[in-house]
Amino acid sequence: MKTQSSPNDPTIGQEYLIRHVILEAAGCPFDIINDLELIETLLSEIADIIRTEIFKQISHQFHPQGITAMVIVGASHLSVHTWPEYGFATVDLVVCTDDFETTDVMALVKNRLNAATVSQIEFRRGLIK
Repeated sequence: MKTQSSPNDPTIGQEYLIRHVILEAAGCPFDIINDLELIETLLSEIADIIRTEIFKQISHQFHPQGITAMVIVGASHLSVHTWPEYGFATVDLVVCTDDFETTDVMALVKNRLNAATVSQIEFRRGLIK
């Protein structure tokens, strides 16, 4: 369990179980975000950054384009969904760890997907007393 400490959040000081980070990458080249091997490697690199072990990986290449890839990790799960026809991808980190910087993950996603922009939304889930 961790404690929420963001100064502008009404749940300040409240403990939580899950950290859910959503990254949205826009302006990505079609060939990059339609490359299954690259997306699977990206998930492995994210797992390294957040210092968690991968237990299982599953991926699907859609036709004519698009990928959904997921890894079950020691901290919960990570996933990537791509829409190459729109140059758009999402990366979800649903984890029970707090010992990593999302800026490191954002930089990796921006670099590997050659994204024009990467934005972040983060939620604390499983708020407890």
